[in-house]
Amino acid sequence: MPDFALIVLARAIHVIAGVTWAGATFMLAMVVVPLAARYGAAGAGRWFGMAARRAGVIVGMSASLTVLSGVYLFAALHPHDESAGGLILKSGAAAALLSLAVGLLIARPAGQTLEKLYDARLDGAASSSEASRQLAALHLRVALGSRVAAGLLGAAVLAMAVFRYAAATI
Repeated sequence: MPDFALIVLARAIHVIAGVTWAGATFMLAMVVVPLAARYGAAGAGRWFGMAARRAGVIVGMSASLTVLSGVYLFAALHPHDESAGGLILKSGAAAALLSLAVGLLIARPAGQTLEKLYDARLDGAASSSEASRQLAALHLRVALGSRVAAGLLGAAVLAMAVFRYAAATI
């Protein structure tokens, strides 16, 4: 059995980092991204870009800590768990990893490109219909990516919260 103190530390890191990751992702998906889409063209895009960049750093660090501590906890406490609770835990872990992939591969690159376009507009670049279409497509990609990531994280949080009670329902 692994050291009890290490498990307690890993669990504390996992919970705090997970709450931070989920909270920042939910805030981005439900507040920052919709406001940026609505007011970005009116000059607020740069501010929203700075807020999203800052939140992105927090999301990246907390996601990394959550995944690393989760892998340790799963290996230490549930290495061969094929019970209903173990399957729910595995599905929650898969949802969290998918959320991380969606954020890194879809939402983040689109958000970075969007920020560059806003910066170019502030630097005096002409606004063409092509640029407007590109902005709209990027806003849609960021919005969908952040909502999908948030939904997957919601499923992961729910799985982590209920996996212990799965045996009681069978």
